[in-house]
Amino acid sequence: MRKLVIFINYISELAGQIVKYLLMALVVVLCYEVISRYFFNNPTNWALETSKMLMGTFGSCGWAFTYLHEGHVRVDVFYARFSRRTKALVNVIMSIIFLFPICIILITSGIRWAAFAWKVGEKMVESSWLPPAAPFRTVLVVGFIIFTLQSVAKFIQELYFLIRKRELL
Repeated sequence: MRKLVIFINYISELAGQIVKYLLMALVVVLCYEVISRYFFNNPTNWALETSKMLMGTFGSCGWAFTYLHEGHVRVDVFYARFSRRTKALVNVIMSIIFLFPICIILITSGIRWAAFAWKVGEKMVESSWLPPAAPFRTVLVVGFIIFTLQSVAKFIQELYFLIRKRELL
């Protein structure tokens, strides 16, 4: 179990380290658009769609990294005061009730959405650039899968703590 959790943590860390560079690309695209639009009065057709795709990729593939490093927002009014055991219990219960069903929904609907986009050659129609939607939709599914794997790794760690009363890692 320990090796599995370490491997999943590695995947999440790697995904985060890779997609962090997309933030720089996003800044470059948006700066180019602002300069093009406001200084040269020549807006681009592609910057809006590109920035949406970069941000979506950054977000979906960064979820696992954020979850690995416990950076997701949580209501800490009560949680921060809980003992380690109570926190683990809350995390296990909430994962079963909320997190895993949401992960399943994201992956299954994302796969259907991506498969449809590949099948019909769907284009993103919010600009006249009309980039293909399928690669972006596929990247979203990959991000959902990595996040789900990280959720399973966290669940294993919390369950291990509840059963053994010590940390797995």
